[in-house]
Amino acid sequence: MKQAFPDNLPKLLVAAAKNFPSHGIGFVNPDHSIRFSEFPEILEESRSILAALQAKGLKKGDVVILSLSKNEEIIPVLWGCFMGGIIPALLQPPVSFTRYNPAAGKAEKIFRQLGCPIVIVSKEYAGNWRSCNIPSGRLLDVAGLHGNPNLATEAELKHEDLALIQFSSGSTGDPKGVMLTHRNIIINTMDIITGIGLEPGDVAVNWMPLCHDMGLIGFHITPVFAGVTQYFLDPVDFVKNPSLWIETMSLKKCTITACPNFGQMLVSRFLSRRTTPDWDLSPVRILFNGAEPISVAMMRIFMRDMKKFQLDPAAMFPAYGLAEATLAVTFPERLGETLVKSFRRDDLIGHGFAIETDPGEANTMELVNLGRTIEHCSLLVADDMDRPVMNGMVGNLLVKGENVTKGYYGKTGLTSSLFSDEWLHTGDLGFVHHGDLFITGRSKDIIFINGINYYALDLENIALQMEELSPGKIVIAGCFDDAEGRDKLLIFLVGTANETTHSLCRKIKNHFATHIGLSAETFILVKSNEIPRTGSGKIQRYKLVDRYLKGGFSHLVHIQ
Repeated sequence: MKQAFPDNLPKLLVAAAKNFPSHGIGFVNPDHSIRFSEFPEILEESRSILAALQAKGLKKGDVVILSLSKNEEIIPVLWGCFMGGIIPALLQPPVSFTRYNPAAGKAEKIFRQLGCPIVIVSKEYAGNWRSCNIPSGRLLDVAGLHGNPNLATEAELKHEDLALIQFSSGSTGDPKGVMLTHRNIIINTMDIITGIGLEPGDVAVNWMPLCHDMGLIGFHITPVFAGVTQYFLDPVDFVKNPSLWIETMSLKKCTITACPNFGQMLVSRFLSRRTTPDWDLSPVRILFNGAEPISVAMMRIFMRDMKKFQLDPAAMFPAYGLAEATLAVTFPERLGETLVKSFRRDDLIGHGFAIETDPGEANTMELVNLGRTIEHCSLLVADDMDRPVMNGMVGNLLVKGENVTKGYYGKTGLTSSLFSDEWLHTGDLGFVHHGDLFITGRSKDIIFINGINYYALDLENIALQMEELSPGKIVIAGCFDDAEGRDKLLIFLVGTANETTHSLCRKIKNHFATHIGLSAETFILVKSNEIPRTGSGKIQRYKLVDRYLKGGFSHLVHIQ
C-alpha cells in the first residue's frame, strides 16, 4: 500500500503548527542571543506576508526573487509565497553592484532569465540599490510586507504545481533554475525523514544558506514536515565565527546538523587558533557531509579536531544529491563509522575500473562510501552512449524518480539535453561497488594530460599528503593552452612570491613526479579570497581557469 503524503507544501507548516505548537525555529544572532518563533507564529506571520503580497497584485503562478540577508526574513516570506501559489527563487543577496561582486552579476542574469519579476529585498538593500539592470520599481522592501492575515487568500494547489525555482550552485558554469513541484519536494523530504529516522524530538542546527538546496530542503522544509525544532545561523555569521555553530549545537543538544568541506576547513582553522570551552556534541547523531565532492583528508582533520567535544565518529554522514533531484539521492547505512575505501589509482584513471586495495597501500585513491538510493529515486551508471556499465566500472551518473525535476526554467533546449529518456544526467562520474555509490569527480573537472584522465579532487588529495600543505591552500585544474598546443596542469597555490613559496612549488612538482609520474610545471599564486566559491562553498575551478587564460594573474611560477 502506497504511503499517504500531503499534496502541497503549505499543509506541512499547518500540520506542524497544529501538532507541535511549542516547536519552532530559533534564529541565532552574532551576540549569541536567540530569537525563537513557534510554528503557529511562523504560520501567522506567513499569512500576513501573503496578504501584503496579494495587496501588491501578486497571484498564483507569479515568480518572485527573494534576495534577503537574514533567515528570519526569508522563512515567513517563503511560506507566504507557498500558501499563495507564488513561486519563489532564493538568491544570495548582492552586497553591492560592483564588478567584483559575483552575487550581483548572478542576480542580474537570473532577473532577466525569470522575465523581470518582483524582487523582495532586505531593508538595507532597498535604499541602496545600484543596478541598472534591476530597476528599483521592481523591488519590494520586506520591512513593508505586513497585512491582515485574515485577508490572505490561500491558493488551491495541486501536487504537480510548480512550488520553487531552485538555482543550482554554479560550480561548473552559470547557475540554472531547477523547477521543483510540490510533489518533488514532499517526496524527497519524506525519504530524507525515513533515511535518517528523523523524529519530532530531534533538534536541527544549520548554518548553510537557504538559497542552497541542503539549507532550504534539508534543514528547513524537511524538519518542518517532521515537526522538528530547528536553529539557524546566518552563513556570514558562521564564516566570521564558526564557534557560534558549535556553541549552539552544545547549548541546544543538537542531534542533526551538516558541514561540507568548506565549513569543516573553517572550523578546523578556527579551533587551531583558539582555546575553546568544553562543548558537548555527544547528542549529535547525524552530521551531513555533502554539497560538494567529499575530501577524505579534510574530513579526517575535522573529525580529529571535533573529538574533544565528544562528537561520535559514527555521526559523520556522507551523502550524495543534487538540486535537480530536489536534494537527496543516496544515503549510507546509519550504523557504524564513515566507510572510506581505497582503490588502485592506475586502474581507476587508466581503465575506469575500481579494484579495492588494503588501506595504506601505495598509489591508491581513497573514496567515501555514499550508500544506496533512497526509496523514490533510482541511479544508473552509464557510458557516453547512456548504456549501463557493469558494477565497478566508472561511468556517468544518471538519476530518475519522483524527486527529479522536469527541467530548467525557461531553458527548453538545455532541458532536452539534460535527459536520456526519463534519466537525468547529473554531470557526475562514479561507480557502484558492492551495491554502494562512490563518486570520482565532476565530468567538467576532469583534467586530461598526456592521454590520461585525472580527477581534480584526487590530485589535490595527493598534494595534501605533503606536510607543508593544508586544505584550502591548493586548487588544481586543467586547460588546453592554444599557444603551446597542449593540455596543461594548473596549480593554484595560496601564497606570496618569495623563495619559500618557490621552494614549495619545486617540492610539489617532485611529489607529483615521484608518486604518479605527472609533470607539474605551472603554479599560479593567489590569495585565499581569490578562490571563487559558490554560496555553499564549492570551488568554481572554471572561473580560475578562465581568469588564467585571460591573463588575469600576475604571479606565475614555472618550474622546469
